[in-house]
Amino acid sequence: MKLLLWFEHFIFHTAVWKLVTVILLVMLFKTGIWYIPNLEMSLALALNPFANPFTDPNAHYLVWNWLSPFIAWLLGIKAFWAFFLLHLGFVVAFTALFIRQIFVRLPEREARVALIVFALLPVSATAYFWTGPDALTLLLLLLAVGEIPPSPPFAKGGTGNWPILASPFAKGGLRGIFFLCIGILLGMQHFEQALFAIGGLLFALLLDKKSPVFPLFLLAGIVAGKLTLIGVFNHADMQVNSGRTFWLQEHLDLLLGSFFFHLHHILWSVLGLGWLVALKYADQGRQSLAFFLTLAGLLLLLLVSADQTRVLAIVTFPLLAVYWLLNREFLTQFTDRQVAGLFLLWLLIPWSWVWIGEPRTSALPYDLAWLLNNMFGWFDVPANPALWPFADELHKW
Repeated sequence: MKLLLWFEHFIFHTAVWKLVTVILLVMLFKTGIWYIPNLEMSLALALNPFANPFTDPNAHYLVWNWLSPFIAWLLGIKAFWAFFLLHLGFVVAFTALFIRQIFVRLPEREARVALIVFALLPVSATAYFWTGPDALTLLLLLLAVGEIPPSPPFAKGGTGNWPILASPFAKGGLRGIFFLCIGILLGMQHFEQALFAIGGLLFALLLDKKSPVFPLFLLAGIVAGKLTLIGVFNHADMQVNSGRTFWLQEHLDLLLGSFFFHLHHILWSVLGLGWLVALKYADQGRQSLAFFLTLAGLLLLLLVSADQTRVLAIVTFPLLAVYWLLNREFLTQFTDRQVAGLFLLWLLIPWSWVWIGEPRTSALPYDLAWLLNNMFGWFDVPANPALWPFADELHKW
């Protein structure tokens, strides 16, 4: 196909900035930008992070996503759109840092392949589709994973994001302190997601007989971050229940039913076109066993997740980053034609994202309708549009 030849030339021979720009524009066209429906509730916590604003015990889990509202409080943010833009800034930083990371740690060709693979994965756009606390969680996870020293069969290249961590001293204490601090921040932002994300990576590295030192520092920090939050809440005399554990007990039947009746959509959405990359990785035979055993274990979280694509995109990110996106040896195995084919499929296949088992479409039409309503009064926009792109009964407007 001449079209594939053209895509090959574009991906591997056009200027990097042009390739990055096109991918980001296509990604936003396919996905749109919206905010997580409970973002306004998180803003209530940002107005005073030392008091629980929720009387509904089912909303207490939001208090445990404490770090980003605390940052907003430090910055004096009180308006909803400023709060939204703060989180949008976190996700833009995540994307920019990832792009920088691959071009620092990998040869240029493999970096271009990694960029295409990243675009295929739901994690690349989920925090734009649902802008909110996940943006900071992903940014912190990337800061951690991007600094794990590469070792065969993983990426060989640059040292990471922070030059000070490339010093001989950084091989010991300083790097350990860095991971511990990032872990503490993760524990204060989203303990459960961070625990499973880093715990999954640690499990895979142990199966592969790789050094577990730095993931262990991260896990220690994550637990310390959770304990720090408990201390803050106790000191402020905040009455907060167990959060997600309480919510899960109240909604377990709904979650299990959602998984049972929408299994096919849910499983596909976890990786989307990334399942084709998984087939490629399976060609490594027994060497891929640690990765797939860990992935299978993380998939069990689908049974207890309401927003299945979002949760799995985040908790699998460290695993995918180490084994795929920053793995030079794996990326070299893709031919130019294969990468061009994946890119073409990505262009053609719509955004795949599941919430409560139901596929959700791009938010872009709703973005445009909202803009046209504000500029010209066109379209009827709900007074509270948080659920507008996602609620089935509102799709009939």
